Amino acid sequence: MTNTEPENPEASAGNVLIIDDDTALVEVLTQMLLEEGYQIDTCNTGDEGIESFRRRRHQVVLTDLRIGDMSGIEVLRRIKEINPQSAVIILTGYASTETAVEAVRLGANDYLTKPIRMLDLIKSVRNQMSAVRLATRVTELNKAVAEERDKLRRSVAELSLLKRLAERMMSILSFVEGFEVILNLLVEEVEADVAVIYNINKATARLSASSKPNLTELEQLSRIINERGAELLGSPIRCSVKDFPELEGDMKDDSRNGLLSSVIVPLYLEERAYGLLVAASRRDEQFEANWSEFIAKLSRDSSEFLTRIKRSVERQRHFTAAVVEHTLDGIIVIDPSGSEVLLNPVARSMLDLPPDAVPSIEVVGNRLNFELDEIWEELAPRADKEMKHRNVVLHREIALKDQTTYYRLNLSVLPSEENEEGLLLIVIHDVTKERSVEEMKKQLISNITHEVRTPTGVIKEFIALIQDGVAGELTDAQRQYVNIMHSNIDRLQRLIQNLLDLARADTGGFTLLLKPTELKPIIETVVASMEVKLARKNISISVDMSAELPLIYADRDAVIQILTNLVDNAFKYSPNDTSITISTNVKGARVEISVADQGYGIAPADQEVIFTRFHRLVDQDDPRFQEGVGLGLALVKDLVTRHGGDIWVESKEGVGSTFHFTLQIAAEDEEHRPA
Repeated sequence: MTNTEPENPEASAGNVLIIDDDTALVEVLTQMLLEEGYQIDTCNTGDEGIESFRRRRHQVVLTDLRIGDMSGIEVLRRIKEINPQSAVIILTGYASTETAVEAVRLGANDYLTKPIRMLDLIKSVRNQMSAVRLATRVTELNKAVAEERDKLRRSVAELSLLKRLAERMMSILSFVEGFEVILNLLVEEVEADVAVIYNINKATARLSASSKPNLTELEQLSRIINERGAELLGSPIRCSVKDFPELEGDMKDDSRNGLLSSVIVPLYLEERAYGLLVAASRRDEQFEANWSEFIAKLSRDSSEFLTRIKRSVERQRHFTAAVVEHTLDGIIVIDPSGSEVLLNPVARSMLDLPPDAVPSIEVVGNRLNFELDEIWEELAPRADKEMKHRNVVLHREIALKDQTTYYRLNLSVLPSEENEEGLLLIVIHDVTKERSVEEMKKQLISNITHEVRTPTGVIKEFIALIQDGVAGELTDAQRQYVNIMHSNIDRLQRLIQNLLDLARADTGGFTLLLKPTELKPIIETVVASMEVKLARKNISISVDMSAELPLIYADRDAVIQILTNLVDNAFKYSPNDTSITISTNVKGARVEISVADQGYGIAPADQEVIFTRFHRLVDQDDPRFQEGVGLGLALVKDLVTRHGGDIWVESKEGVGSTFHFTLQIAAEDEEHRPA
């Protein structure tokens, strides 16, 4: 094999390989092609020619159809396998149609018969050289276009991911949510097996992973952070496996080989280094090469969003501090352990605490008259119902500086982002003035009611005398008018009695004595007293109760009044030919009594306020209107509450209503207790 180059190799028109065992022909062809400016390699055997072509990838190959060790067809086939773009010109003195067809089928670019006309050969080499160069250029351009297309497609995909990041981060107002969005993007979209945000100041890591790292991988992460993180941020970083406490339970599993490729970039907050953003793959060795640039962009954009969140949080914190500082209510915040107590200036003033004093939970509890443990127990979430917003209201009478003050305390648990027990928030409202005004109103109502009661009784007596004919016989029209007067004076007396009962309850003049009492005789008394009235509308009444009921703590007359009012209410708001049912049910330490009717039902909006004073279900224009002023259910609720029970209603319009209330079961060793 020989290699011959033109006098100026840099100006070469291309490289040509001649494979032929005819030495004289090879010399002639070499000389002629050198004059054309080509680089020439010559070989006398097929194997040498294939090996030379494998090394230099000649653009044009001239081969005889018959070579000593192999045929030109075989040489053609193997060259095309190595590089299909190279041109092969077959030279032969034994041309046949079959060989020509086979040569063309295998990819021969030209076919010249011996003796060869040199002008035809030179023309063929020139043409094939131009075709090869053109094909090579087209291939290079296609490859470049494909690469640019891939880059563009990747850029569009990356921009789409960054846009989605921006959209999600714009609605986030906490670092915890922001970190989760960044980590989820790395795991779900970038397909990192492990994603970490490492806080260099606190030496803590927030980690997200499609499958949790094992001990080997955690050690790798620590080494990556220590080596490359210090290089990125310019300060020593000491990170160990202990900085991943949330994964301690998974560190025993060490069956995997570790991470193949990782990317680490700095994460800044207000142009100061906050930490490191780390993403790693246990499957893709090219992960760093493919994603390092995008993760760097992600970090830069994330830094901007996190800075915005930080500033927003700080503004919100300053705003909240200003509101808390200048609010007219006292505010106290207590941590779950009770070790830290924060008060605003108003709360300090309400509790008569010096501005520089550091109060304890014991001091606050003593001033407000409550035990922290009891409050936490009452605010604890219950298993039988979900309570997203737990709240307790307490009323306290406090004597400070020789002056009695009335406070209403709203106690609630603040939600925690880490699913831990939240802080206890106490808001103190000074209701002394409202309490004074309310007492004056109650006293006024009581006084007026007492004053009206006497003349009302006198009027009723004189009406009775007139009805009995003491003042002379009455005409039918006169008797009708007197009966109307008698009916309305009865209604007025009932109203006055209800007002008196409420006034006595409000002012402490209405005392209940709770003692072990049988419930069955009370129900029987109410049923017997109401049967005549119910018969006017052909309403039946039935009782569904156990044969043996436990004794209850109750004031007998008060419970009779509760049941009578509820049955009377059912009578008023039920059509003719319906039924009322009184039922009992023992539930734990209480007995639940229910009064169900088949009446008009109560709208959901009315159910929320039905126990408030002077609330009426319908107005006078409604056909269901009944006489009254809306005090009956308010009195019922007051009596039930004084028994330590609860009352509520279940109703559906057009179907009926059921009023439920509970009374406490009496203990065997206790004879009576105050309400």
